[in-house]
Amino acid sequence: MDGPRTDQVGPGPEAVLRWARAVGLAVDEGEQRRLAAMRLDVLAAGALPRAGTRDVALTAQWAAFICLVDDMIDRRGTGPVPGEVEAFTAPLREVLAVGGGVRPAATSVPAVVLRGLWERTAEGMSDRWRERFTEDYTDFLDATEEEVALRREGVRLSLEPYVRLRRRTITLLPLLDVLERTGHAPWAECGQVSVRLGELRQALADVAGWTNDLASAADDAAAEQENLVTVLARQDGCSPAAARARAADLIAERRRDFSTAATALRAGHGVPLERQADVCRYVDLTQTFMAATLRWLARTGRFTPEPGQPAPSHTSGPLL
Repeated sequence: MDGPRTDQVGPGPEAVLRWARAVGLAVDEGEQRRLAAMRLDVLAAGALPRAGTRDVALTAQWAAFICLVDDMIDRRGTGPVPGEVEAFTAPLREVLAVGGGVRPAATSVPAVVLRGLWERTAEGMSDRWRERFTEDYTDFLDATEEEVALRREGVRLSLEPYVRLRRRTITLLPLLDVLERTGHAPWAECGQVSVRLGELRQALADVAGWTNDLASAADDAAAEQENLVTVLARQDGCSPAAARARAADLIAERRRDFSTAATALRAGHGVPLERQADVCRYVDLTQTFMAATLRWLARTGRFTPEPGQPAPSHTSGPLL
């Protein structure tokens, strides 16, 4: 079910679409049109400007998987059937629990695709990397189920709880884990800087998630779904335009946090001499990824409705 030699599919929008068709993720014309409009090849190539074709292709395929699975979850999360999301995520959890060991039964197409991507990506990576990816993607599934439960119960979060949940539903961290592999810049396993690297990752996730919220604000408002803009408008009692301006200010502030942390790490402040090169390589990866994400969000057609069609629904999940 993984399709014919999917590891050989190169970058480009047509190649990403061919891969998604081959593995069964994009089966109808609507999904295929939307995937083509996303231009995930642009995101992958921007995040890996010096990488080879195979690494860029693998990154683009992970991005497509993350995005399409999020859309599938959203369709179930807005439906009337309790437990439907959990039934969908259970096979994905089984793949993560196995961690590339005994192959689980192919209980769903997304689980089969996840297994194939995992096997290609985890090869040669450390046990700690495998644990980190598993933790990050499992946390995304947990957070998404929490978000769905809140939505069903009609709970409206204030700003701080929303920000914490958004950081987990953005799926930025699992994709950054993948970039460690495809960008050949693994996390520097160093106790002296692990907390600071984690804070850098969180700042990156916040910038990506909040910028995505600005881009999808109209879609989310039409679908009556929570978004940083609606949360700010409700909390501050202001207009949507004022809330958008406030969201832009928060993004700029968080980008400054990220830049300050990255500069200190690159300068070697508190970093053991023997780990400075590894830390700089990882910081470079995060900075390039942030720049690529912001450029991609300005270019993608994901939030542009087709002529004569309503705007597509969009979750408050991954940036992809």
